[in-house]
Amino acid sequence: MRKFLRYLIVILAFLLGAFAAFTIWVAWTDYRPPRVLKLDIEGKCVEKVTSELSILTWNIGYAGLGAEMDFFYDGGETVKPPREFVEKYLEGILRFLRSIDVDLVLLQEVDKDCDRTYHIDEADEISKIFPDYAWSFAPNYAVKFVPVLFAKPMGKVISGQMTIGKYKPIVPERYALPGEFPWPKNLFMPDRCFILWRLKASDGKEWVVLNIHNSAYDEGGIREKQLDFIRKFVVEEYEKGNHVVAGGDWDCIFPNVSFETEQKRPKWYVDIPSDWIPEGWKLVYDPKVPANRSVDSPYEEGRNFVTIIDGFLVSPNVEVLGIKGIDLKFKNSDYNPVMIRLKAR
Repeated sequence: MRKFLRYLIVILAFLLGAFAAFTIWVAWTDYRPPRVLKLDIEGKCVEKVTSELSILTWNIGYAGLGAEMDFFYDGGETVKPPREFVEKYLEGILRFLRSIDVDLVLLQEVDKDCDRTYHIDEADEISKIFPDYAWSFAPNYAVKFVPVLFAKPMGKVISGQMTIGKYKPIVPERYALPGEFPWPKNLFMPDRCFILWRLKASDGKEWVVLNIHNSAYDEGGIREKQLDFIRKFVVEEYEKGNHVVAGGDWDCIFPNVSFETEQKRPKWYVDIPSDWIPEGWKLVYDPKVPANRSVDSPYEEGRNFVTIIDGFLVSPNVEVLGIKGIDLKFKNSDYNPVMIRLKAR
């Protein structure tokens, strides 16, 4: 019996030591970008002064969350989609992006070097279909090894946001968003941010365009901090006379959104606070087309919960010429794209 106990103690000590070593390694290699990080301008573009902009935002779900997929964090089972699905979803995403003609594209959940998407550089693949556009990539999820789920872990993740545009930006930047999960969970979660692009407007001011992707899966407190940060930032830019547009995946349900589905609203969805929108500003979205679906199970129209958490916050000196949600039936992503046309005034 004593011999068995000694073996058991040795095994437990080894496991605890291995866990401690793994945690130290992950903490040591944790991605810690500065609050503001200057981004590279990749690709080609032209310098242009413009009074109008057309913008598309789309969370592409890392080409791993198409209609056949569920996701473990939402109550499903899948951590790593089959390679043939990733390739199929990515081709569908590229096909759609080839078909559009807009000034700016704001993408979220773009994988660059991830085990879950077989190390396909999605940013590079996307950039190839925009040969005359500039683009910037900002990582918001960079972890050497995500151990969940234990039996089939997610592994290495380098993923982020991507802004693509016809016109040359003035020093694109990555802004870190506040709020994080408790330690050690925060070591394995995304480091949320927005990409800031400044473009020259025809009135001598600037277009200030934010590519947003806020937190998910918290009880709302982290997202509240991020919304407050964004609100303060955009209001300060507007007070300088700039034309401000913040678009992307807010991970908060927009006001007065309701779609009839069999599934009830999952608990991680939270609402944008009713008093958050700055006075005179507009939170613009297409109420007729759902922009996001729950991924606790594969998609079945009318059954999965659907809602709108994607759209644009627009300053008072910008006129909205049109807004359109594009219903792709969640075929290649758990999100639908949203397109807006704007004019400085």
